[in-house]
Amino acid sequence: MFFISCNNYNKNNFKIAEIERFEKSFFENDLDSIDNLISDYPFLFPSQFSIQDWVNIRQDELRNEIFSETIEIYEDQYLVQNLSELYHNLNKYFSDFRYPRSITLNNGIDYDYRIIYRDDMLLISLDCFLGESRFYSDIPLYQKSKMNKNYLFRDIAEKIVLSLAIYPHERQFINRAIYYGKIMYFIENALGFETLKVFKYDNDQINWLNNNEKVVWTKLIESEILFSTSNSYYENLILENPYSKFGTQLDYLIPPMVGKWIGYKIVESYIKTNNKNIVDILEMDEYELYLNSNYNP
Repeated sequence: MFFISCNNYNKNNFKIAEIERFEKSFFENDLDSIDNLISDYPFLFPSQFSIQDWVNIRQDELRNEIFSETIEIYEDQYLVQNLSELYHNLNKYFSDFRYPRSITLNNGIDYDYRIIYRDDMLLISLDCFLGESRFYSDIPLYQKSKMNKNYLFRDIAEKIVLSLAIYPHERQFINRAIYYGKIMYFIENALGFETLKVFKYDNDQINWLNNNEKVVWTKLIESEILFSTSNSYYENLILENPYSKFGTQLDYLIPPMVGKWIGYKIVESYIKTNNKNIVDILEMDEYELYLNSNYNP
């Protein structure tokens, strides 16, 4: 097995993250090693697949080419250094946060599952972060433009912080928008990711939102979206899409996830007018935060 680092500290007094490079073990070792890998990583080998299925993947030319591109882009030290810093920063705000078992792999470019975090285990599918890769030719542009090294640790941070913040009990749009806005605000201000990277926006999209914030807010109110429990608004205005969908001819101009952006702006407004630390914000009731935010774009 490729197991990188140990329980020690670097010169900045960061505890060093331990990373298991499963994809190296799978593609670089002899075929005979698959039995051992199944024993060591049973959760990565669904029972409905036979050993021969895994042998076929191991021998597949395309999968080996994807693996070769992966190891060219991601050196062990790069992963260790950046994960260690991220975990260290999370531990500063969450004293009970424990470094998860961190495993890199290739999942066949299933970008819906590029990062999985649960039960103190982090699975990182590096083949979903290859950048301008020929292997992404059939993937929608709005997705593949974000499947690069620039967003790897941002996506890991988001997945972990989502697990540390309680999802709202109320299903109104405003509650869910503020919930995600809190996550975005924390990633930016506590973990040090720049705004463009946090939202995966470009300069034109940020400028559009800054120039049209009042227009978007007015639309949410006039269309009675703010307190709606409809999942369609959640899917069209908060989740990742090519653009935000209000159902108008101008939708294609509106950057995606505008609900998260509005939630973030409400959180930002609350922070400016109230004396709360950033972890307190994550634990706050979303509607209470909204009422006390003095948000008025």
